Amino acid sequence: MTGGKFINRTISILYRNNQRFFAQKLKEYSLPLEVGHIPSLIQVCLYPGITQDGISENAGLDKGTVAHTVKQLEDTCLVIRQTDEKDRRINHIFPTPKGLEISKIVFKIIKELHEILYQGFEPSEIEIAISLLERMKNNMKNFFLACRNNANSSEVNQKI
Repeated sequence: MTGGKFINRTISILYRNNQRFFAQKLKEYSLPLEVGHIPSLIQVCLYPGITQDGISENAGLDKGTVAHTVKQLEDTCLVIRQTDEKDRRINHIFPTPKGLEISKIVFKIIKELHEILYQGFEPSEIEIAISLLERMKNNMKNFFLACRNNANSSEVNQKI
């Protein structure tokens, strides 16, 4: 199929280098964040009032990880939680002014990362690369949905 070439190794190396880049920049800017906090903070800033489930779904993160991260962001005064008036089990998460200010720096760092990643690429090549990776991501999402559906149908069949 691929002549012995596998993309997952390249993606893994790219991911690790991205993490190193973010860690270096967070330290350089003396930001009160860890690399793992970035996806949740971004979601809260882009979608003020988002729920933890929303962050989990949008960022592709485990719900437990999101709960832990939101608590840490709350402890550093970057976000606040407000209980839903109709359903007290739901918390809406909002960025604080400090969180919004830090997110501006984070978006600047993200822009810088992409300038490095896209060096030597034509805009059309970038679009193709993004499209291909999105398709791969969707293939994995569909795989896991099918696994979950198969597990659920097995449980139903066992009960019958």
